[in-house]
Amino acid sequence: MDVCIIYDTKRGATKQIANWMAEGLKAINGVKVDVARPSEVKSFDYDLFIIGSPIYWEKPMKSVVDFITAHGDDLKDKKVAIFVVCLAEVFGRHAKKYAENHYLKPLENKVSGSLIKGEIFKGWLKNPDDKQRERCINWVKEIAEVAR
Repeated sequence: MDVCIIYDTKRGATKQIANWMAEGLKAINGVKVDVARPSEVKSFDYDLFIIGSPIYWEKPMKSVVDFITAHGDDLKDKKVAIFVVCLAEVFGRHAKKYAENHYLKPLENKVSGSLIKGEIFKGWLKNPDDKQRERCINWVKEIAEVAR
C-alpha cells in the first residue's frame, strides 16, 4: 500500500506528528510512505492520503484547505484521513468538542473521497509532546488497517 502524508506547519509540531505517522506506517510490512507539504505533491498515485493541518487563529492553514479544495477530483476516489493539531485538549472535553466541530469537521466535509477517520492531536509550543508519538503511531496503524 502506498501512502502520502500531506501536512503544513508553522512551528514544527505538525511536521513532527507527520513524521511520527510515517514512522508508524513504515513499520507495517508492504507499506510505502511519502511525506510532503501541499506544494510538494506531484502525484495522486497513492492508495491512502493522510492530510493534516495545525490550527492558527481558529482555522486550519490556508495551504491545506486550498490543497483539498483544488484537488477534490484527484481525491474523490481515494481513501483519505484527516487530522488537525491544536491545543484544545489542554482546555478539557468541551474545548475538544469545539475543536471537532469547528476545526476537524469542516476539513472532513471538504473531502470528497472515502473519508476513513479524522483525529485531533495535541500540539505544543516549545518541546515535542512525546505522549503524542504513541497516539499518532496507533492512529495511523488503525487507518492503514481500515484502508487495506
